[in-house]
Amino acid sequence: LTSGGNNRFPIWTSDSKRLAFQSDRDGDLAIFWQPADGGAAERLTRPAPGESHAPESWSPKGDSFLFSITKGSDVSLWTFSLREGKATPFGAVHSSNPTNAAFSPDGNWVAYASAERGIGTIYVQPFPATGIKYQLFAKGSDSPHHPRWSPDGKELFYDANPKLTGFEAVSVTTQPTFAFGNAVTVPKLFLMAGMGLRTPYDIAPDGRLVGRITAGQMEYVRSSSDQIQVVLNWFED
Repeated sequence: LTSGGNNRFPIWTSDSKRLAFQSDRDGDLAIFWQPADGGAAERLTRPAPGESHAPESWSPKGDSFLFSITKGSDVSLWTFSLREGKATPFGAVHSSNPTNAAFSPDGNWVAYASAERGIGTIYVQPFPATGIKYQLFAKGSDSPHHPRWSPDGKELFYDANPKLTGFEAVSVTTQPTFAFGNAVTVPKLFLMAGMGLRTPYDIAPDGRLVGRITAGQMEYVRSSSDQIQVVLNWFED
């Protein structure tokens, strides 16, 4: 799809006709978008000196997207309006790691991770931001990160802790007031990732989890229970 420069962090537009991504083709780390079936790329953002821009999530309503601005060790969250062609800060969000922000399926909420002093915390804010934010207190975890919504918007998934072998999912209600339910453990069948990496998994529209493994490496996280491996003819191998 792309040519020229380094192109990373692709996200789909809400109509699946285009991809937005980060590119350094013009010498800075800006966001471009391009038709998914080919065609010329068009610049959307223009970073200030020392900044890098990366797309995070496209609004289901199709008129805006979330993106992060990294400058030094600070990561801030912004929105870009296609109608106005203008970027504005979102919800005073700052972090020392990628926020991995995600719109809810109805486009009315944004979940993101904010890490200060290496401690991850997940928040949800209404969209557009009103100044109110809801903090997820994840039991059994000191650094939840990488939030992702279920396709129906009724659950929020996240990495409970880089040292744990399972995701957690918590129910979400928005009416009459916003509230988190009790967390449940979801088995993780692929590799772990720390807070400093961009989301290593996603949730497909049919609810299946999509993850990654390292080529040639054993899928060592198969279930929450330990396994014993027996190797025959060890010396001959």
